[in-house]
Amino acid sequence: MTAILLGTGATIFLLLGIVHAVLTLRDIKTPRTFTPPDRQLREAMQASSVAINPASNLWRAWLGFNLSHALGAIVFGAALAVVAINNVHTFQASPAFRIAAPLIGAIYVTLARLFWFRDPLIGTSIATTLITAASLLA
Repeated sequence: MTAILLGTGATIFLLLGIVHAVLTLRDIKTPRTFTPPDRQLREAMQASSVAINPASNLWRAWLGFNLSHALGAIVFGAALAVVAINNVHTFQASPAFRIAAPLIGAIYVTLARLFWFRDPLIGTSIATTLITAASLLA
């Protein structure tokens, strides 16, 4: 049961990350998901440099932040999936891992609640509940 709960929670994080990456990559060519509805604001982002790197612009930085965020969810989900499939006994035997996995999930839930929108909040909440249940059953 631990492997099923952990694997299901991992899959949700993995899918959320993949969808986020695909939508962000699509925005590189045709902005329509993570772009401001006001086209002029996106154009202003493209015309504005970033203080830390004047060679870049705010729009490119925004896309990079979204891609790195997606990568984080993908790596987290993939790592938990590998553990659920191949090494669930490692998860069960490691108190640190059983604490860290739900904690990371809870951080994603908090970020979703504070900064994102409804669908990521629902997805991360379900996934984190499953991962927490796996941790408690382990």
